[in-house]
Amino acid sequence: MKQELLEKFEKQFGKTADGYVQSGGRFEMLGNHTDHNHGKTLASTCSLVIEGAYSKEENDLVKLVSEGQCEFEISLNNTDYVEETVDKSACFIRGIADYFKKHGYAYGGFSVYTKSSVPPGAGVSSSAAFEILLGKIFNALYNENKVDILTLCKAGQYAENNYFGKKSGLLDQIACASMGVSYIDFANIEKPQIEIIHNSFPGYQFVIVDTGKSHAELSHLYSSITSDMWNAAKKMGHEFLRECSREELENKRFELTEGEYNRAKHFFDENDRVEKGLNCLKNNDFAGFLACVRGSEASSRNLLKNAMVDDVYEGSLAEAIDISNAAMDNLGASKINGGGFGGSIICIVPDSKINQYMRIMYDRYGKNHVFNVSILNEVKE
Repeated sequence: MKQELLEKFEKQFGKTADGYVQSGGRFEMLGNHTDHNHGKTLASTCSLVIEGAYSKEENDLVKLVSEGQCEFEISLNNTDYVEETVDKSACFIRGIADYFKKHGYAYGGFSVYTKSSVPPGAGVSSSAAFEILLGKIFNALYNENKVDILTLCKAGQYAENNYFGKKSGLLDQIACASMGVSYIDFANIEKPQIEIIHNSFPGYQFVIVDTGKSHAELSHLYSSITSDMWNAAKKMGHEFLRECSREELENKRFELTEGEYNRAKHFFDENDRVEKGLNCLKNNDFAGFLACVRGSEASSRNLLKNAMVDDVYEGSLAEAIDISNAAMDNLGASKINGGGFGGSIICIVPDSKINQYMRIMYDRYGKNHVFNVSILNEVKE
């Protein structure tokens, strides 16, 4: 991978690259819709990666070639937000540069040749992977790699929120940057607690299934989850659910709407599942971990209500999960990967069932929508 990309860079730009960088996508393991209320999550860096060969450019000029995708140049003489006309990817470059500028870090021009196996729109955070890649380039070329990972993640989030227009939390960036399984506690949103676990899940394989159901025009559904959780917290006298207790929730139950109560209950249950799942991983209790994943899926379906749109089962994430579980004879686990309503599911499949499973899922969703992946614990070369 590395040598091939370095050669492609030299052929494209007529010079030797200064360096090579890589960033993985991510998949969610536990903690669905908890980060925005300062909750806890378990997520993994994914073996689907974006890689780049790069070198420094003068005059704050950025030249980007993305294999099979796009090619453009922009200037960083001005890092203010502008409506990008060359490519939407340019907004991430400008946004991360602006974050570096506002926080006293150096930035400047570079040329980069990138290649990605992270599928866009499949729920593995292709945008966050790209953001981390860009941050690493600025860090290597202009800051002697002294900018810490959390700052790079915040730079990516800043660009996504303010330049790309997606109000995401910090989960995706941390999971893409951390390598391994990340336990993230967002109690202190400015400095979340992060613990990395390196675990190979012997006897099981991970499969991401992109259902092909678009996220387009579903923003109001995602917003309804955060709104219900925030409203529930407010009625309990707090800003976020993390500041509340189960006792307060039950005491206020009949003052909450059904959606507010159910989604707040999911938050508390899911936080508990994250802690239990973390202990299972540390003790190699994979049966216990699978039980946590199944519990998370049931809660997303029944309390969060993000497995279907308008209760339409056909083509939904709920249907995909049921098909997935049947394809492995209900011996593993499947759950929503990310925000829900559309996008992908993450499936943990026993080795003994993987051939049968892949055949069934290929037939149902197509080979371009089913990805056999692994946890990325280190840079792939």
